[in-house]
Amino acid sequence: MRRLGLITIGQSPRVDAVPELKEILGDVEIVECGALDGLSREQVAELAPREGEHLFVTRLRDGTEVKVARERILPLLQRCIDELESRVDVMAIFCTGELPGLRSSKPLVELSELLLRVVEALKVRRLGVVIPDPRQVRMTEERWLRVAPDVKVLSLSPYTGTLEELDRVSRELGDRDLVVLDCVGFSKEAKRVAATASGRPVILPRTLLARVLRELLEV
Repeated sequence: MRRLGLITIGQSPRVDAVPELKEILGDVEIVECGALDGLSREQVAELAPREGEHLFVTRLRDGTEVKVARERILPLLQRCIDELESRVDVMAIFCTGELPGLRSSKPLVELSELLLRVVEALKVRRLGVVIPDPRQVRMTEERWLRVAPDVKVLSLSPYTGTLEELDRVSRELGDRDLVVLDCVGFSKEAKRVAATASGRPVILPRTLLARVLRELLEV
């Protein structure tokens, strides 16, 4: 059986998402590692973003939402890569945020780069993006303006928001050509709600990643 190393910026296991990945991946063993694994609540709190740092949103093992600084979780992610690379065939970073400088001796799928290049290939002009935290808006706009000339970014956390709130947010994106739910916390049900409310095609990062990984892992 082929083995996938799945690395999250929060804590593993990602029981909220892995079942949906398995539906697509089929007969693949998933070995998980989280940047925050083994840390206490106090230690996690020390990773919260400070002035000028990049804010990322993730979840703990019990489902609690937490906010961490990209700059301080990069070494923890690299530790996960180092731990898993001899045990798996392919690895993936289960986060849509940009995480520069990670190194691996095995194929490593960076979801942030994959997502960006897929949207770029679609040649859309008006892009709608939903992110977890309003403090991420400027960073997100700068990123997506690389591949689309007109970007509208709205915020709703997949960890604390409701599907009813997502419906309201998605209706504001009805003037877009394409909608991206820019966080791995969004589920297949969230995609259904967003697509129905906006009337537009919606890209869900977790299933996009799973389909690419299946191509790599199938024999």
